[in-house]
Amino acid sequence: MKYQNNKDLAEAQYYLKMLDDFCKSGQVKIPEPTGAAMPWDLKEDPLKDYLIHLFTLKVTIPETGEEVQKFMCQVANSKIKSKVFYDCVGKFIVECVHHMRFQRQRAWTESHRADDVLDWTPFKRMDEQVWLPLIDQLEQEHQEDGFDKSFFLKLMAGDGASKPENWERLVRDWKVCIDHQVLNKLKDFISLRQNNFETGLVRMMDQITRNMKTKGVSEQRAVQAWELMTNGWTETEFERRLNQVKIQDKYPEIKEIVAKMGRVADANGKDRLTIASGVEMKMEHSAESDIEGITVGDDLNSLLPLELAQYSDEDMEGLFIYKYRTRRLQTFRYKSEMSKPSRKLGFTHASRKGPMIVCLDTSASMYGTPERISSTLISLLEETAEDLERDCFLIDFSVSTRAIDLMAKRKAERLKRIGITVVDSTEIPDNSADLSSDGQAHTGRGVRRQPTTTHLPFIGGGTSAKKIMSQMFDLLDNDGLHYVNADVLWITDFLIPNPPQQMLARFKEYKETGTRFYGIRIVRDDDKEPNGWKDYFNRIYTIKYRPLRRY
Repeated sequence: MKYQNNKDLAEAQYYLKMLDDFCKSGQVKIPEPTGAAMPWDLKEDPLKDYLIHLFTLKVTIPETGEEVQKFMCQVANSKIKSKVFYDCVGKFIVECVHHMRFQRQRAWTESHRADDVLDWTPFKRMDEQVWLPLIDQLEQEHQEDGFDKSFFLKLMAGDGASKPENWERLVRDWKVCIDHQVLNKLKDFISLRQNNFETGLVRMMDQITRNMKTKGVSEQRAVQAWELMTNGWTETEFERRLNQVKIQDKYPEIKEIVAKMGRVADANGKDRLTIASGVEMKMEHSAESDIEGITVGDDLNSLLPLELAQYSDEDMEGLFIYKYRTRRLQTFRYKSEMSKPSRKLGFTHASRKGPMIVCLDTSASMYGTPERISSTLISLLEETAEDLERDCFLIDFSVSTRAIDLMAKRKAERLKRIGITVVDSTEIPDNSADLSSDGQAHTGRGVRRQPTTTHLPFIGGGTSAKKIMSQMFDLLDNDGLHYVNADVLWITDFLIPNPPQQMLARFKEYKETGTRFYGIRIVRDDDKEPNGWKDYFNRIYTIKYRPLRRY
């Protein structure tokens, strides 16, 4: 994906990683700095220090006098508060990064001027009318940044101005002061906005909590509504998005199909202990077994006759006792294979879950209520895929098809809310599959479709089953085993002409590899058309709606 300014993401991602880890775990984790994550090499980092301060901020409960973490508990125990915290703090991070880069751009001119000093001629360097005003100027501009005027006056006195190493020392200290000045400006920027920012953050989190309690909204729905908002928090927008989400109450099939798609009830979704039973052969010594040779030990039942003779001799009895205690008696070696039942504990890992692929009908017959049902269903599927850390792709189809990586789209929208804007969001229309220079199809993880930041438009026209199935199979075929155990959902009225029989036969092939096919048939309440596709799907749910009648 392409961003308005790649530097925004490059410079902010170190701090966004800190923020993301805190929102997920409620713990402060300091990522290892890298050149890509932190372009400037500074010993001090005011923004990182402030984030640590914010994450660990404590407040005192007036009733008990107990000190508690102000945000840590809220973020760890509430998903909606975690998302609100991420968006608000992320926006603050981007603003600080913008300010930091602006200050460094301004400082570049001065840094370039410092480098030019090293190119002065020896005659110009020795001119007191040149270097003395320079030191006075640096003392005036960088006194608070640690510039030592008296030191350099002594250094340049006499013939000191003619020595190149003195000028290199001056330039090095000058640049250190420039960097220190940039840091101080960032500290001032954070300090001036700190109180208002924290107050606004607490107020927003309280507003959302209050709205949820007043309207009796569950946290899951609040999260969905928050993710659907693209222009920041307003009560009006939040209410509008909640109404969009509440359509799930009217159609319980939505939650049921999402649970199926997420394989929530799948027993294979959990790691399990197993017990393996069997028979093992164990070598054991036995007096009744065949003699295999001679060995040493202390088994009295296997003694050689020579050792028994020593035991019967009074003079040799002491030697016998010694050999017995040191396990050095000569004995027969017997061989015996005995079978014994055995039980062993094992560990069976959960079967890996493949991607979720949603095929959405955007033909003219899906306008109106079907469109609203589809929208809330897809938003719930996105949330489920994110929780389960599964890939989720959307293929919209009508007269043409295009594939969208919903997880990439979700990430792009989250970055947009904090100030990093996607400018190139071109989906590649595709009637069958993308062809590379070698004529081979590439879709899915091979060539990721670019995310879009807009809602999916309904393009109208008829519905082509051949095109949607071709693109769906391309996604399932791509990247080998990555797409094993995929869950595919069709959202349509299933008023689709049948494709060639060989394409229908491929449904069975994918089912055998663990792929599940589900469908949601959205039709008018007076629809009586038979559904000829049900034999090819694991299950097709039917949602009937009453269309609005206008006179």
